[in-house]
Amino acid sequence: MTKTPSIGPAGSARPLRLKRNVLGLVAVATMGAVIMSPSLGLYFNWAPMSITTGQIAPLIFLLALLISLPTAISYAMVSKELPAAGQAYTWLWRALRPSAGMWLGPVLVMYYLAGIWLVNMFFGLFFAELLRYFGIPNNPVAASVGIVLLGALTALIVYRDIRFNARVALGFMIFESLVAFALAVTILIKQGGQGHLTLAPFSFGNATAGFTGIKTAVIFGILSFIGYDYACVVAEESKTPRRFMPLGVLLAAVTVGLFWIVCSYAYSESVPLSDIPGYINSGFTAITPIAKVYWGPGRIFITISGLTASIGIYVAAVPVTARVLYAMARDGVAPKRLATIHPRTQIPANGVSLVLIVGTLGALVMSLLQHSYYNAYVWFGESSVFFALVTYILVNIASIAFYRRFLRERFNPVLNLIVPVVGIGLDLYVLWQSFFVALWDGPFGTGRSVVVFAVAWCIVALAYVTWLRASRPEVFAGKSFVMPEAGAAVEDVRADA
Repeated sequence: MTKTPSIGPAGSARPLRLKRNVLGLVAVATMGAVIMSPSLGLYFNWAPMSITTGQIAPLIFLLALLISLPTAISYAMVSKELPAAGQAYTWLWRALRPSAGMWLGPVLVMYYLAGIWLVNMFFGLFFAELLRYFGIPNNPVAASVGIVLLGALTALIVYRDIRFNARVALGFMIFESLVAFALAVTILIKQGGQGHLTLAPFSFGNATAGFTGIKTAVIFGILSFIGYDYACVVAEESKTPRRFMPLGVLLAAVTVGLFWIVCSYAYSESVPLSDIPGYINSGFTAITPIAKVYWGPGRIFITISGLTASIGIYVAAVPVTARVLYAMARDGVAPKRLATIHPRTQIPANGVSLVLIVGTLGALVMSLLQHSYYNAYVWFGESSVFFALVTYILVNIASIAFYRRFLRERFNPVLNLIVPVVGIGLDLYVLWQSFFVALWDGPFGTGRSVVVFAVAWCIVALAYVTWLRASRPEVFAGKSFVMPEAGAAVEDVRADA
């Protein structure tokens, strides 16, 4: 195991580490749920779903939840035995072989970076919308200023300790959820009072583009759900990680999923389906024009909740991504400077700075290349889902391999075989049908280019592992760090892996 090069505050040789035993169940679940973002999952994904497949968004969210649950269970099963900031990267290293984890490391980082770039689009567009509310005309510069502003605001928060990050993220998530739910309740009361509520959103027979449309819409459904796994990255900083990691992961996925199903039903009953494309063209997110119909000037709360939700996601996503880089650097797989721990806050400060810079610049560059913030959003979202699905498939494999190799006495045929196999099958099917069929046959800018980039990055990751084997073979003889406090099971793995 490669030690972090940081030195303690008293000048001792004892390396610094992430702060231990500081996050409870609510904080752990928050780090996953806030990434999924109860409000933004609706504001940005409900409309593309509706355009793609009609009025059945609640069913798409339900389908995405069912697709996500087997993998969420696998995350819960492995995380309780192998708590580590490296998360899936470490699990593949331990369950299979070092090269498997090293290959997944860059894929996992790109999965998280794509999500960070996506959040920049959220904030930039809501910032431009806020300016329009006060009479400032729409222009691309406004969204770019918003992206830079998001990075600055986030920097004021993420250099504090992880507890402060979790509390801020929780506060923002509570506010955004209340606003999104309040609009849903308003719609249900008004439409119900006029006798306009139906069960059409819960019938697959109302899918306007048949199975093809459902396959494409599911990408946005899965995009909404990716993020529950972020909770596992803070395992080393949580209280009793073997207990809180599984609960935090499943709590994040299920509660936010149910929230989306309920609220998306209300939104699907709010306006005629034919109005949604025009709403998107007028401001990208269709929720604000809908809020104007029901709330009038009160629609400003949707814009404000979009801004705060974006900050909440960023406040969680930046430190989580930095911790994955920290874990890789600690093992000798990434540059050593990323393993440096700040002596006061005990965070990987260099990693935080790198993620903030790359997150801001990447979002600005892609938005310019796409000539459209909506197209950039679609591109980032699809890329994030691709890398998420690859990660999820491998986590399911890790669940089977780890328990079979090291914990045979705890191997459960349902939880450690049937559930992961179902997860692998679902993820593989969605990966193939949604990307190598649907997107490959779509426009290059927001379809085929995503597949080309994703496959190319996977090849780059393979080349990186090959380079590591040639230049630093000693790294392959080590073991990716896992908390020794996790118990005897982990010690057995450290001895045998």
